[in-house]
Amino acid sequence: MIKYEIIQVQNILNRHEDNFDGFSAVYTLNPYKGCEHACQYCYVLSEKYVPYKKKEEFFYKIQSKTNAAFLLNESLKKIPQDALIMIGSACDPYQPAETKYKNTRSILEVIYRYKNPVHIMTKSDLILQDIDILSKISAASFLAVSFSIMSDDELSLIFEPRAPKPSKRFKAMESLSSKGIRCGVAISPLCPYIVNKKTVKNIIAEANLSGAKYVFSDDLRLRDINKERFFVFVKKFYPKLSGRYEIMYSKRISPPAIFSKKINEMIEKISADMGMDTTLTGKTLPKIKKIQSELFEEKMEPQDFTRLTQEKSF
Repeated sequence: MIKYEIIQVQNILNRHEDNFDGFSAVYTLNPYKGCEHACQYCYVLSEKYVPYKKKEEFFYKIQSKTNAAFLLNESLKKIPQDALIMIGSACDPYQPAETKYKNTRSILEVIYRYKNPVHIMTKSDLILQDIDILSKISAASFLAVSFSIMSDDELSLIFEPRAPKPSKRFKAMESLSSKGIRCGVAISPLCPYIVNKKTVKNIIAEANLSGAKYVFSDDLRLRDINKERFFVFVKKFYPKLSGRYEIMYSKRISPPAIFSKKINEMIEKISADMGMDTTLTGKTLPKIKKIQSELFEEKMEPQDFTRLTQEKSF
């Protein structure tokens, strides 16, 4: 049973250690703690990242950061306007909790005021409920929506038991793309010996038909708790691969470079053949107008954002 809690946090933005695609800085933002999708490979379920003492609570105890929009408003006054805000690095911003709390919606409304570029990562078609504000952001600055897909509907039921099916994600991608919103697919994670060449080709082809403009991938990373948990999963569903995984990840958190290199070379070739980019922004960097800071000197109190969230929760 899913348990919801309301919390307030001290910080909402985390500076990413790397800058990419021409942005002056990259900040990650997560509207919630915990994620209902319960993906078997979830990297957050490790000592380094998991926010709860009881690790499995991450999938069942969802904490809504009700002051997220207020904190973001204060933070965006202090960072460059061309700094990318990446939403959904440790939890899905459009998990079912969003229907109740609308945290992600409130966050997007703040970002629209400041015109910072945005990158949203999701596995959910629930994002379609925000197509209006997403269209505004896309027209005003830069927006990219990446749908994370690692396989087909059948395998998704095993690997991502409470997430919307990939077929629903592709339909959402098509709907957003038809409105001129830049969408792409993240083939993630690349599970060795499970996500094969055929799988990758099918995902890219379907993404292309759904209007995706770019493709990228990410390795399967396993450490401590999430490694132990995933090994149990592999032993149950892929017993013949159990030994291979134990050897491959015995002294490392990701597969050998040669494995990723071959897959990524294939992704680049297929994407190029279909006219798709392999970077978030593509060949043209977003043009972001500088806006005078005095436009944002209006004093906004925490309760204003809390009230806004509460009003949208029912």
